[in-house]
Amino acid sequence: MERRHRDDVRPAEIAPELIGDSPAWREVCAALPRIAQSDLPVLVLGETGTGKELVARAVHAWSARRARSFVAHNCGATPDTLIESELFGHARGAFTGAVADRAGLFEAADQGTLFLDEIGDASALLQMKLLRALQEGEARRVGDTRVRRLDVRVVSATHRGLEDAVAASGFRADLYYRLNAVRVRLPPLRERGHDILVLARAFVARAAAACGIEPPAIAPALAQRLLHYRWPGNVRELANGCAYAVRVAGARGVIEPWHWPEMAAAETSAARGLHAETRALEEKRLREMLERTRWNKSRAAKALGLSRQGLLKKLRRYGLLELAGGGSGGDGAVAALDAPETRT
Repeated sequence: MERRHRDDVRPAEIAPELIGDSPAWREVCAALPRIAQSDLPVLVLGETGTGKELVARAVHAWSARRARSFVAHNCGATPDTLIESELFGHARGAFTGAVADRAGLFEAADQGTLFLDEIGDASALLQMKLLRALQEGEARRVGDTRVRRLDVRVVSATHRGLEDAVAASGFRADLYYRLNAVRVRLPPLRERGHDILVLARAFVARAAAACGIEPPAIAPALAQRLLHYRWPGNVRELANGCAYAVRVAGARGVIEPWHWPEMAAAETSAARGLHAETRALEEKRLREMLERTRWNKSRAAKALGLSRQGLLKKLRRYGLLELAGGGSGGDGAVAALDAPETRT
């Protein structure tokens, strides 16, 4: 098979979360190969769940560094007491518990990409250590005397406004300008229009494949809910919702609003409750009319203003068809259940 140039790699081949056709998203994806080849530091901005790490991985995959390591680190997850060891590694015996030499994040990412997630949460000490390593291009393990020259491309990401943090002296200006050579701003999911449904179908297909089933369709009612929901958790929330609907709620054939998890329930609960009430009322009305007509389906359909086929479909929907005698009794074959429903 002929090997394709990295420019020909489509975003969806890196991760399904990167697909989309909205103008804002096309603009991001069109810029990524050029950004990747520049080898400059990149700052990815966006709300939680918009795909910042996936974009960082795409930058790495399109770059000349793609054969080397992509190393990710959450800047808010390491206490100050471990920062030097985490970033630069340590020598055996450097401190209690250091039973062997250990490479740090910068060494592990040498000639590759170091992704610093949530850089806005970095402590003052972490900011200072990062700045020095980036300025000097070298690192020394804790407890070691040897200085190692390192060639690391840094991609950082944050959901915070770093300009405001710099103005408030909460983030070092010199580090900010070193990280912010190229800026990529990711649009929130609510601003991406029908990308929501494109992504949802991809996530549903992935969840269905994990279950060994055909991907269910998304009901029109649910599609409208998804398009109008605000998505505070963005793409991550959508992916979780699709996985829940298929793998937990057991949606098969069609994903209906009541298959969706509680994360979107704030906006679907009213409609879901009304739908359930309507179904219960309809089932009750059907039962009453069938009992009144002594389960004569033709007379019941006429009294309800339904076609005979329409009544049969409703009986099947509510599990009443067998109680009503199936398709026997001169009321036609059960095959009529697949006929279009009409009203008289």
